[in-house]
Amino acid sequence: MSQSTEVITKIRNVSSLKSDEKATHSTPVVFSFSVNMEEVDRSSESVKLNFQMVMDTEPSIAKFSIDGTSIVTGDSAEIEKILAADPQTNVPQIFTRIYQQVYSVLFLLAGTIDVPYPSPALLKRAQVRSAFPQNQIQA
Repeated sequence: MSQSTEVITKIRNVSSLKSDEKATHSTPVVFSFSVNMEEVDRSSESVKLNFQMVMDTEPSIAKFSIDGTSIVTGDSAEIEKILAADPQTNVPQIFTRIYQQVYSVLFLLAGTIDVPYPSPALLKRAQVRSAFPQNQIQA
C-alpha cells in the first residue's frame, strides 16, 4: 500500500457483555469474529465506510461489539487495492487496518470485564461481509 493512502477510523459505539460471571481471563475460549462493512460515500479521492464488528466466545462467556466509520483517502487505484479481498485470507485489507486500530479497545474491554484477551491473529479467520458497489451485480 502506498504511503499516500490514509485510513482514519472513528469508533461510534462500543459494548461488552460478560454472560458467565465465573469466567476469568484464563478461561479457555475460541473467539469468532464477524464484520459488516458498508460503503456510504465515495469521491475520486476517498471512500467512507460504516462498520460493525462483533466478537463472541465459545463457550459463550463474552461478547464485544464495536461500530464506527472509516475513511480511506488517497489515489483511487490504491483505494481499490485496500478495499479488495486478500487472495490468501479472503479478508479485505481495509478490515485489517480497522482491526489494528480498534484492537486496543477490545484488549482493554476484555481486561476490564475479566475475560480472555482476543488475539491479534483473529484476522486470519474473520468472516467479513462487505457491501461495496464494485462487488454488486448490476441487473
